[in-house]
Amino acid sequence: MKDTFRTVLVDDETNNLKVLRHFLKMYCPSINVIASCDSYDSALKTIQEESPDVVFLDIVLDRDTSFDLLDELGEHPFQIIFSTAYDEYAIQAFKYSAVDYILKPLVIENVIAAVQRVEERIRNNEIVEMKQIKHISRSLKTNHPSNYITISGANRVDFINPIDIVYLKSSGRYTEFYVSKRKFKIVSSKSIGQYEENLDKTSYYRINNSFVINLTHLVNINKNDGNYCEMSNGDKLPISRRRYEGLLRMMKSL
Repeated sequence: MKDTFRTVLVDDETNNLKVLRHFLKMYCPSINVIASCDSYDSALKTIQEESPDVVFLDIVLDRDTSFDLLDELGEHPFQIIFSTAYDEYAIQAFKYSAVDYILKPLVIENVIAAVQRVEERIRNNEIVEMKQIKHISRSLKTNHPSNYITISGANRVDFINPIDIVYLKSSGRYTEFYVSKRKFKIVSSKSIGQYEENLDKTSYYRINNSFVINLTHLVNINKNDGNYCEMSNGDKLPISRRRYEGLLRMMKSL
């Protein structure tokens, strides 16, 4: 068996990369860090080109998640160690799968233990199957109530419960989220269509090309000056003619 394992680190927070690299250098001599990536695109390119033995993956990346990254990479021969800030309930998803993880904030003992487990799996020629990764992805989305929708920005990551979304607005290639109890909008680099596909069709309705509303936050439908929706935050949104009848049917079915 090899004495060292070529390793790639992936985290969109540079401080986390620095801490992890330091821990590995000081306490995990079997780990040879060949690259550190702070974005989805750089991680995809580096992993494809370098074919590492081990990859440390932050779950929430700059524009997507590490699960999206693994889907794009397809079947992979490398071992995975996820890093996550998810709570103790969601972490059960990892415990029932043959996948290693470390919790944030990083603690050296956890890093060493994860590396030792990976070394053992490499010795036993154990491979992580994609179905195990997909199981974790589904479980985290289901079991962690505050993380149904993850929006990664330049300086922060927002976790939004769908029931708190008042409406979504299309802004070119971006999507603006207007959320109850927040006075500011949250901007995502994904298109509104990508979110619309995953939202509950019984609770959300597209009233025109620009807006998808949460029906539970709809206060009334006003017919004055053209049809528009008044939302729980006071915003008034226009309804297109071809969407008007569909909206009425949706409201009657609730």
